[in-house]
Amino acid sequence: MYRSITLALVAGGLLLSSAHLSARRADEAAIRQTVQYYFDGGRNGDSVALRKAFHPEARMLFVRDGGLAVVPIGEYIQRVAEGKRKPGAVDSTERRVASIDIAGDAAVAKLELKRPDVLTTDYMSLLKLDGRWVIVNKSFSRVAGSTQAGK
Repeated sequence: MYRSITLALVAGGLLLSSAHLSARRADEAAIRQTVQYYFDGGRNGDSVALRKAFHPEARMLFVRDGGLAVVPIGEYIQRVAEGKRKPGAVDSTERRVASIDIAGDAAVAKLELKRPDVLTTDYMSLLKLDGRWVIVNKSFSRVAGSTQAGK
């Protein structure tokens, strides 16, 4: 009897652990898709892709002249779309997801965008809203002349 109960508890624990791992993998894949919309939107000046990535109330935050700069995401998307690359222009930016940390319905993705002359590190705060992961805040830093991506 004791052995049957122990086996049932172990089996139940394994099932719960497996279900949790499966849900985590699904969340990470969905976050990576959201990040891909961001990467594609930035690469192509595609406002539709960027709107898939960002919540309409999202903000972009960064340091300008030693102080906090806050830009509504709609303004950021408009800037990106207006700066759209010309056909045939070469995009030398290397983009990668450095890390993803998920806690329930909140997550942070660290992204690195490396060009020959600058490394941009984005920290994206994401929330799972209505079953969909969206970026609610973007904070970033640029380091000129940096070759530290991936280190």
